[in-house]
Amino acid sequence: MEEGSRVDFTWTSSGGAVNFDTHADRPGTPYHGYGKGSEQRVEGELVAAFTGSHGWFWRNRTGEPVTITLQTTGAYTEVRRVV
Repeated sequence: MEEGSRVDFTWTSSGGAVNFDTHADRPGTPYHGYGKGSEQRVEGELVAAFTGSHGWFWRNRTGEPVTITLQTTGAYTEVRRVV
């Protein structure tokens, strides 16, 4: 995402609350946090603090399989799954 660009998002977990970390990085800035928590559904707007990679990390601590569904609209160039 480019600095100042906006993305509306909603993500949901099919099997209960999951831990999440909304963050960004770029060369010279290895981590910029937007927020962390434990939820089953979050919606909002992400405004890029700088040009770089912006997204989410989820961790399932439920002991059961979950599916994360992410819906986005806005100004970004790609969505990548990083494992």
